[in-house]
Amino acid sequence: MKIREFDVVVAYEDPLKKLGIKAMFEAPKDLQFNLYEDVSDLEELRKVIVVSQPDIVVIDATFKSDNSGMELAAYTKRHAPRAKIVVMALSLDTELIKVLKKLEIKWILYKAEDIELIKKCAGRLIENKPYISRIFREQWYQEKEEPVLQLNELVREKLSKTEINIINQVALGKTNKEIASQLFKSEKTIKNHRYNICKKLNLQGTNALFKYIVKL
Repeated sequence: MKIREFDVVVAYEDPLKKLGIKAMFEAPKDLQFNLYEDVSDLEELRKVIVVSQPDIVVIDATFKSDNSGMELAAYTKRHAPRAKIVVMALSLDTELIKVLKKLEIKWILYKAEDIELIKKCAGRLIENKPYISRIFREQWYQEKEEPVLQLNELVREKLSKTEINIINQVALGKTNKEIASQLFKSEKTIKNHRYNICKKLNLQGTNALFKYIVKL
């Protein structure tokens, strides 16, 4: 059996929480995680990230009790672009959400998350599927990005917030699978939403929704 290895840099100062992070990377037999967890100095962490080119970096959003966590995330994006970044936080405010979205962070964990859910995040990380703790999801999606389409008021009244989101994702050229992953739903659910959108807008035929979008 071939063992896949992953180098993990941990930027976290709380020793108790580090135990939870260790549990996150209790690997099955075919996986091995090499943790760099004993470095707490910011400059040393930067050096480790550049030299080791880690597969995964786990960062406390409030590392060093200031903006160092997000600065380290941005630094990692620039100097170790293939690394997958996990950000852990107790809360999300508007500014932090903007930074996370700008950096395209796909894995966001609640600091007090249950161990099993932390492990679930690790599993999705390995599969390259995004994970946002449930406690953050509503707030995450309430922070609106600039819509791709300018739908008139009559159309907006017919559609739910989820349907409007989906129609904007379709306009970006995303597949049902990609939309499902982003919204934490199944492909079948996305297909049902698209069917309902077409029904509400009186659209019929193959690719009817896409053809409607092109005309907008």
